[in-house]
Amino acid sequence: MSDSPALPRPAGPAPTAAERARTLLEFGSSVILDVPGIDLANRPGVPPLVRCAVLPDGALAVLAAHDSPLCRIASVSRAEEVAALLEAVDVAPVAMPHRIRGRATVHGRLTALRPAAPEVLDGLFPDRPAGQYALLRFDPDHLSVEDLWGADCCVDLTGFGRTATDPLAAEEATVLQHLASAHADRLAQLGAQAVDHPAGPADWPEHGRYEVRPVALDRFGLRVRLLAGDRVLDARFEFHRPVAGPEELAEAMHRLFSQVRTH
Repeated sequence: MSDSPALPRPAGPAPTAAERARTLLEFGSSVILDVPGIDLANRPGVPPLVRCAVLPDGALAVLAAHDSPLCRIASVSRAEEVAALLEAVDVAPVAMPHRIRGRATVHGRLTALRPAAPEVLDGLFPDRPAGQYALLRFDPDHLSVEDLWGADCCVDLTGFGRTATDPLAAEEATVLQHLASAHADRLAQLGAQAVDHPAGPADWPEHGRYEVRPVALDRFGLRVRLLAGDRVLDARFEFHRPVAGPEELAEAMHRLFSQVRTH
């Protein structure tokens, strides 16, 4: 999800819209849940930040602070379900222009708060901060996603709960930050190959007069962003094969950089 131009993506497999949406919902930078149909007197302040996890049936389990306005909304609502809107935003972990990478929007129905045993919370949100929480159930009626892969205005909800998140999502931020801080030379190699691409801009500045920053990582490859003044160019580099998990990432990255050096 960027206004920057991009080189053509190499031909190969790509994540489904459902996978992209689920990854963004569970690992996005911020998730906001709003209940716009409730009287403003019962929903003071801005919509609260929440965390969510996709359940096997495709519904979302929403983790809200016990003193959240959402709890008060649920307690005063006489309906068993209320219409709600959930929005997840994904921001690149490395500073750069056009930093927002994606957005998922879900319209659906929020059911009353239900008490949750600690083991249930541990299973759904094992790394939650300390505090008192309540669980809500959010049943999607419509789901859309817009990100660096493109825009899908109507994600198929059939089987959404059985779709897996990207296997590198939990480690992505750490890996990108490490690349940015410790491997500028390798990023420069990728940038040089992008500039030399037949579809690359003919008047791009020469080597050393632009920066290269890692913008996204997934099981299929790495995306970088070239910055020259107010000019921006995205380029994507595919792994030799999709990685199944973090244990395969080191080899995949090594082969990717080795292939770049031979060109």
